[in-house]
Amino acid sequence: MLTRAGVLAFISLTACSRAGQTAAVARERPPAPLDSMGVASDARLDSTGAILGSFVGEGTTRAVHLLSSDTAFIRTLLERGHPSLARSPDPWGELARKQAVTLGRPAAPGLAIVGSPLGHTAVGLGALVVRGGACHGRGAQAELVVEDRKTPGDPPLLGPVLASFNTGAGAAASSDGSGGRVPLPSPSPELIRLLLAGTARATDSLLAPDYGPGGVRADSGTPVEVNTLADVDAADVIPFRSSDSTTRYAVSLRSRRLTARGDTIVAASVMTWDSAGSRRQVIFRPTLFSLRGGRLMPSGDNSRSVYWRRLQPISDFAFQRDDLWMEQVDVRDGTVLWGIVQPHGNVVVAAAEVDGPCR
Repeated sequence: MLTRAGVLAFISLTACSRAGQTAAVARERPPAPLDSMGVASDARLDSTGAILGSFVGEGTTRAVHLLSSDTAFIRTLLERGHPSLARSPDPWGELARKQAVTLGRPAAPGLAIVGSPLGHTAVGLGALVVRGGACHGRGAQAELVVEDRKTPGDPPLLGPVLASFNTGAGAAASSDGSGGRVPLPSPSPELIRLLLAGTARATDSLLAPDYGPGGVRADSGTPVEVNTLADVDAADVIPFRSSDSTTRYAVSLRSRRLTARGDTIVAASVMTWDSAGSRRQVIFRPTLFSLRGGRLMPSGDNSRSVYWRRLQPISDFAFQRDDLWMEQVDVRDGTVLWGIVQPHGNVVVAAAEVDGPCR
């Protein structure tokens, strides 16, 4: 028989055990979903004039083009590299009239690394161009062209990228160095089918209040294309590392639905899953569109009008995990953003406007 002290000790141990289990569940609780990506930037110049920060971009075998839509950063670049333009009565208008200005090469950062689906590549800054936009400051763009330093073992500069410009020994130590990323195996056709079905069910559940009386049913007339350039009835399904030992799957789905009244709508969402389908994380809150004449239009009073495509895993710098590169398209005006999302906390690391009415 347990004594009073034994009972109290048992209760204490049980409470601690439950608290530990609760804490573990809390640690695994997915972060709140994002509504959309906006222009995001930590780009800046240090006291020596060196460029620092994170940049989104895309690369070829010869060079990588990094972009920033951060007007404060662009203004600082002009003040340093083209002071007469920066001091003009209307610098944004003057920049738009010139269309593009090539600036002198700023001081080199202590460490410049590009992360891509292939791994990490050490780069050097080759050229810096500032372009004007059609909407005063909006649409202005800083373009940084970086080139491979030809470090042995580095992968080629291909595909979507995230660049990190840092300085000092601490930055070098935290970058995880450079080198190739081991590709993850593609999901099997059966796993892809399960991931798409789970994402469709979860999307319908989240959008149920917007569907109206009678709900919706899937438009089964057109199969969903996987990892193509299609926008409607299409999905991106990619594996990514959530840690050095854990693989998860990111799904961007844009699929047709039929309402009870026979209207065709399109639901778009981005989620991540484990292979068992037991852990779901919503990256972006689903968006609903009307499909009219082959064009996506905002549905009803829904103020959001964006969807996401071209998902790619990007090797992170400080951790043994991947970030997600993607395009965000706004159907209202055709604005396209390139952006990097860190799934671990649903954090937009960097995002820049690459197309739209101001470009």
